[in-house]
Amino acid sequence: MRILRTLTLVRLGQATVTWGVLFAVVHAYWAAGGAAGMNGEPADTAAAQAYIAFIALLGLAGAGVAYRLVRERRRVLTLLARAGAAALLLGVAVGVLRWAVEGGLDDDGAAGVVTTLYFLVGGVLFAMLGWSDEASPRERSLMG
Repeated sequence: MRILRTLTLVRLGQATVTWGVLFAVVHAYWAAGGAAGMNGEPADTAAAQAYIAFIALLGLAGAGVAYRLVRERRRVLTLLARAGAAALLLGVAVGVLRWAVEGGLDDDGAAGVVTTLYFLVGGVLFAMLGWSDEASPRERSLMG
């Protein structure tokens, strides 16, 4: 049973790392001026590109937190994973609330729904990782 839990923690960590890296890659593309998924409004100012590049770095930082958290349960990493989950899930709640108040998706359309679902998945992954049981030293050795 412990091995199953360890494999589950490893898989959860891998999924969370993958989510963070993909998040960072997409934002790096947008920071470089990419227009796909931007509703025809690419980042065309240095300030907008710098802001989106910062968001890309946050994605890489999240991937790093997830990677380390599977290998060593440290309080600061756990708190960072939980904070990431809270930020992502708050973003989902704000977006959905905005749609509810406005009575529809407005200009967001399908891209807005996909983005919201992506943030939801990330929030759930980080929440599960941040609130998962701590692995024993033996289990950590099995994780690599």
